[in-house]
Amino acid sequence: MRQSLKRVCLSLLVGLPAVLLACGGSTAPSGNSAAGSYTAISFVTTGSSGRRDELLAGSTLSMNLNAHGTTSGYLHIAASGANPVIDADMAGTWTQSGFTVTISQNVDTFVRNTSFAMSVDPARGWDLYGETIYSNVRVQVLLKQG
Repeated sequence: MRQSLKRVCLSLLVGLPAVLLACGGSTAPSGNSAAGSYTAISFVTTGSSGRRDELLAGSTLSMNLNAHGTTSGYLHIAASGANPVIDADMAGTWTQSGFTVTISQNVDTFVRNTSFAMSVDPARGWDLYGETIYSNVRVQVLLKQG
């Protein structure tokens, strides 16, 4: 019995590091690992006139986070009631700190006021999720890399 217990313990000690390595680490990404092209797959606004699925309304957001720290892309927000169409160039810069991406731009949109949280997508790289209040409107956006 004692010999069997020793074998089990030895197996656990030898096998546990392999299991932990296979599961991956929990260390934060570094440098510019969020670099890539992103497209909104969920884009919702909630304001005084209610909740609106921006993608269904015809809005779009695509962004490129270039490895050298610049951004490019395009934001289009479809007209709604008395609010006109908004079209904006996403040119600017970006930085990454741990699991957070921030974007600096001259154009005043919700994007520059949002901290985007990174989450891993095993098939494609990273997803970026941002949520903020901008001009009394709650904005939630999920960007998929790919």
